[in-house]
Amino acid sequence: MTEFTIKDGDLTSLKGKVVVLTGGSSGIGLAVVDLLLSLGALVVSGDIQSPPSSDKPNFSFVKTNVTSWADLTALFKKAKEEHGRIDSVFANAGIGPRANYLVLETDESGDLKEPNHETVEVNLKSVMNTACLAAHYLKQQPEGGSIVLMGSSTGLQPLRAPDYSTAKHGVLGFGRGYARVIEAAGLPIRLNTLMPSWTSTQVLPDVAGIMKAVSHQSQSPEVVARATAYLMADSSRHGEAIYVSDGKYKEIEKSILYPAYETIKGDGNPSDDEILARIFALGA
Repeated sequence: MTEFTIKDGDLTSLKGKVVVLTGGSSGIGLAVVDLLLSLGALVVSGDIQSPPSSDKPNFSFVKTNVTSWADLTALFKKAKEEHGRIDSVFANAGIGPRANYLVLETDESGDLKEPNHETVEVNLKSVMNTACLAAHYLKQQPEGGSIVLMGSSTGLQPLRAPDYSTAKHGVLGFGRGYARVIEAAGLPIRLNTLMPSWTSTQVLPDVAGIMKAVSHQSQSPEVVARATAYLMADSSRHGEAIYVSDGKYKEIEKSILYPAYETIKGDGNPSDDEILARIFALGA
């Protein structure tokens, strides 16, 4: 596992950069907004909730329901019209668990209702859509840009909140696969995924109080915000998953996750992605 530190000097290249993010009105997203503005970046935030303050230099807010494709496209269009380019995108918006898969509700006719999939819609589908829009805009400029996805440490383990865990496993999987697609296309775009552990956000009400009650310390949103900015700034980072816990940063995709798969498949066997590349080459 590769642990690293983030110095203030690592983030200075973000001055003057245009950043689009979702979920920037609270929690980690708000901490990212504040950090980026302090670094001199130009920030366009989309959120269904208004920010605590929108009267900030170099900051624009667009009311955005991330489950709406029309809203997401309007967010990106606003950023491009206002600044002429987009340099980095943070697909961050998320909500907490909603579904109870053991207890099905009934409608007025007594028929069983489909379980609540809102968390998967917000935490996975909207992240995928945001990343696709990001790639659309970034590939139009020679210098490309960077995309950061908001995953979670819950995407690495069994969790008794399966809708939330499923979404975060999905974000990790999408990030791993989309990074390969970007590489294969030869695009100057970097994509990385954040995997933070318990953080004081609004995903659960009063997380700090709950953590105190169960004798566990949650990290501050500012800790994760620094990792977000770092992934935007460091041009060497691509296709990585960054685990953030207790204020520490560890790269786990290249150091743990993919090596674990290689151990499972065994020496001399091609990966499924290598086989897929051969299949695609047949039609080239």
